[in-house]
Amino acid sequence: MASLLDGIVAVVTGASDRGIGPGLAAGLVDEGATVFATGGFSSRDDATRAFASVVDAQGHLDLVVHAHVDPDVFALAELSETDEPAWERRCELLLREALWVAQGAYTAFGNRGGHLVFVTPTVGMSGAIGLTPYASAVEAVRALAKSAARQWGGSGIRVNCVAPPVEAVAPDRGLAGPWLAPVALGRATDARRDVAPAVALLTAPAAHFVTGTTLVVDGGIVMVP
Repeated sequence: MASLLDGIVAVVTGASDRGIGPGLAAGLVDEGATVFATGGFSSRDDATRAFASVVDAQGHLDLVVHAHVDPDVFALAELSETDEPAWERRCELLLREALWVAQGAYTAFGNRGGHLVFVTPTVGMSGAIGLTPYASAVEAVRALAKSAARQWGGSGIRVNCVAPPVEAVAPDRGLAGPWLAPVALGRATDARRDVAPAVALLTAPAAHFVTGTTLVVDGGIVMVP
């Protein structure tokens, strides 16, 4: 029986880190994808080169999942005491990296089209005490994704977001959750068996007409219309 992502070549940013990336990469392999792992990027050129190297090796790139997050963003801080350097590190830098990933993916997809997925935790929708810069960046990335989806749809590029709870994005940071409500499905979110299959569903051919959307994958904490 064929897997959802047979023949798909993917890159997962942050897959060489300690956050959600390794679980996502493993889960996409479970679904049949050939997955390349990267860390974060310090420029647009870094992202472009990383994705181009995959195209050189495989002949094409079909899926980019941006899951990299600098662990510093999860340092809890009072909003009234957040200074400009902290805002730069924990908000603006994340948004710039998302832009670089989007631009690099666009170049790598070329005329074949492709699928770009941003990991945007639900704190962007709900807000979170102590994580204001990060929550602000996440919501800005969702806006970036929707705008990119509109602009690049004619090129066959789809852009979507998956939204796990923030404690699933940074499982080693000791963040207490759930932030808003009990988990309706009764357990914590797992990157490999819960979030990666959602990415696979969005990437599979059956979802070819889905773009600009955010799929919440948190077991029923945040329930949006």
